[in-house]
Amino acid sequence: MAQRFVSGTDGVVDAAQVESLIGDLDRTLRQLDLEIRAEEERSKSFDPNSIAYPPLARSLRIRRDNLTATIATLELKAGSPALQTAA
Repeated sequence: MAQRFVSGTDGVVDAAQVESLIGDLDRTLRQLDLEIRAEEERSKSFDPNSIAYPPLARSLRIRRDNLTATIATLELKAGSPALQTAA
């Protein structure tokens, strides 16, 4: 049977659902990278510390960083033997 893990207050979640979510977030991450690069090219500003750096690219970078952290957390939880049980 499929492996499952318990997430604090949400009950039992299929490992396949978590893997699917990670895949979706990874695709979103790649799209954000493309949008960041496009905005940097449009503005010809590539240094996030520059005052001329576009606010859109700055906010997309923050979103990308948050998604990266979320993916890392999900991967840790999905791979943790303490959280996985046989259904």
